[in-house]
Amino acid sequence: MAINQRMLPLYAARLRRAQLPVGYFKLGETGLLLGAVVVVCLLSILYLAQTGRVASAGYRLQALEQEHIELLREAEQYEFRIAQASRLDVIAARAEQLGLRPASGSQLQYATIELPTTPAVASKR
Repeated sequence: MAINQRMLPLYAARLRRAQLPVGYFKLGETGLLLGAVVVVCLLSILYLAQTGRVASAGYRLQALEQEHIELLREAEQYEFRIAQASRLDVIAARAEQLGLRPASGSQLQYATIELPTTPAVASKR
């Protein structure tokens, strides 16, 4: 019975790397400088993107605050109009414009309502 031994991928990679010259994987000064420049550029792009998002959110917030102030002003105007229209002298003047007048004594009718002797609220049985 023969046993097949296959090298694991990581073990094979380690053996190949051991056969390479010592300075093969070193970046050197130029590589480190280039890597630092790339990292700084990426961080700058992320910073500018975040700053842009914050600025646009600030503009949206300012627009919403302005809209809120306008809506509050409009609500106050409606409250004023309601208060003006609810005054009794204004209601009487409007009724006269529509041709309405106070009822005379002969026009008044009264109705008597007899309430049942049992309580109006349902009781528990």
